[in-house]
Amino acid sequence: MALTPLNIQMLGGFSLSREDARISVGGRPQKLCLLLSFLILERPRPVPWEELAGLIWRDKSVDSSSLNALKAILHRARSWLDQLGEGTGRTLILTRQGCCQWNPEQPVTLDAEEFSRLIRAGEQAPAEERLELWVRALELYRGDFLPALGSCPWAASVSADLHEKYLRASLQVLPLLDGQGRTQEAAELAGSVFALEPLREDLCQWRLETLLRLERHKEAAQTYEGFQERLLASQGIMPSDRLRELYRKAQNRRDPRAISPVALLERLQEPPHPGALLCDYDFFRIVCHSMARMAARSGEPLHVALISVQPVKDAPLPRHSLDRVMDHLQDVIRRHLRQGDAATRCSASQFALLLPQATYANGQMICSRITQAFVRQFPHSPAVLRVSLQPLRPGRKEK
Repeated sequence: MALTPLNIQMLGGFSLSREDARISVGGRPQKLCLLLSFLILERPRPVPWEELAGLIWRDKSVDSSSLNALKAILHRARSWLDQLGEGTGRTLILTRQGCCQWNPEQPVTLDAEEFSRLIRAGEQAPAEERLELWVRALELYRGDFLPALGSCPWAASVSADLHEKYLRASLQVLPLLDGQGRTQEAAELAGSVFALEPLREDLCQWRLETLLRLERHKEAAQTYEGFQERLLASQGIMPSDRLRELYRKAQNRRDPRAISPVALLERLQEPPHPGALLCDYDFFRIVCHSMARMAARSGEPLHVALISVQPVKDAPLPRHSLDRVMDHLQDVIRRHLRQGDAATRCSASQFALLLPQATYANGQMICSRITQAFVRQFPHSPAVLRVSLQPLRPGRKEK
């Protein structure tokens, strides 16, 4: 009797379906998921009991107790598969002569295998057919391989291989879609792969550029802001100049209505606020450029200070501790800088200060005032402050 075809998803989840019946394996115990997924991928061959036990209990030797536990897991797996139809469990999982095997005569469509097949077919196909084969492959990749088994070395190895294939194919498909004017598809693909690789600048750039071409400015701005936050949190650095330029394009939506000179002054007027000007990094750079030009004309001194937060002990600070220290330091900077000074948080653990009309000696005094105030207010802080002070000069004129 012919067996009804079985559809199996392992990318982004784990489920089996046949006709109108579907069961999800994701919420099942990890050992049961591991047993089923391994048997399905190794279905052409009988797998010895010892090999299965070694796969599941990788941290201890295989003995009679582990084999008995394995048979109990197998019994639960068969009972669970019976949800696809009475007797399905024993039909799908065969045992004979000290081995266990997924029924090789069962017709199976497995998304992970179909994904790999289409990637290989695209690599071997003529240029005019390659794109569509790869697009079909990428549509199957709904997430990494068996995410519930990420801690299992066998599943992690397969997942890493498939993830690399997906990333490599995506980076080749994006310019092909873009070149054909298929911007909507390119934007969706960039969003999907960027969700799996949230710290890749090249993927963030693809996402921003395609969203801007689709005039989805708000979404583009939110994409950049999320990326900047993750990059600062994980690596302590700012996104590239190119990404910040795209972010400014996303923000600069023109208002067609004209404004009066009075309205302009009202919009430009800064509300009363004591202390230094705290601003984001991009605006701080613009202020530095402007102040450096003014200092070059007037001959007045201009210095920039970098205050770095470093752990008292050798081990790096936990993220929550570093954030608390930086928040405390920001409050101290705001109170102890002059009103004409500016400051920005330029990395996860550093502040940059702009000190106009301050000589080197004045700058040292200002930085010393901040560090001393910080120590007085937070004597038991897990961090110390390191300061670097240097003059800021305008860029050289082109000849």
